[in-house]
Amino acid sequence: MPASRNGRGFDAKATPQHNVVVAQDEPIPQERRNKTPNLWAKGVRWYVCTTAPSRELSAAASVRRIGLGGARAGETPFLAYVPCEFTWRRAIRSNLRVPRREQQRPIMRSYLFLGVLGGLCDVTMAALRERDVDQRNVHGLSGILGSPTAGPLRMNGEGMRWMRQQGEDELAGRTNLNPLAGLQAGDDVRAGSGVFTGFAGRFVGTTEGGTVGVISLTVMGSSCNVSLPIEDVHRAA
Repeated sequence: MPASRNGRGFDAKATPQHNVVVAQDEPIPQERRNKTPNLWAKGVRWYVCTTAPSRELSAAASVRRIGLGGARAGETPFLAYVPCEFTWRRAIRSNLRVPRREQQRPIMRSYLFLGVLGGLCDVTMAALRERDVDQRNVHGLSGILGSPTAGPLRMNGEGMRWMRQQGEDELAGRTNLNPLAGLQAGDDVRAGSGVFTGFAGRFVGTTEGGTVGVISLTVMGSSCNVSLPIEDVHRAA
């Protein structure tokens, strides 16, 4: 038995070690993940629709399920696309036992892009106008951009190029704003919380063991550093 400097014996005691288990990240289930359709499909004409508030993704899913009746019974001529950004968030930031969950957020609120094989006609318009007993659109649609005289207008070339570029970026993962793997000091980022939400700046680094990110912002001509939870430091798309 070991002895102290004064010759008295003592018992060695082990101090228990407490380890924190970091929870596994939880991605969006495949059945709920935003679908990017074939934006180059031949014969499909694209339109811009408006939706009820926060109904973009559910409206797109509902439109994809529409089946036609009559002479076109069983046909599903609709494509729908809602460009999204993806982030990771932890509901309780101070507790690493709570997993980070992946979230998807429409880039354009209350809008979706509608593709129709062959273009809109009376049959397809009737399917899109379907209403429930309370006279609300069953798909969550509120309108299609157009003019009173010409009706719904097809997207022009510039709009098509923008939409297809968004689709390519999403498929390539360039709209995944987090995690920040590979981010270097000086890279473009955006604040995702606090009074400077949405402000673009430069990434400075991390503190507190990587749980806090520091970004440099220019506000009214003055530069300042802002500290945010790392989940709220978004890579600029």
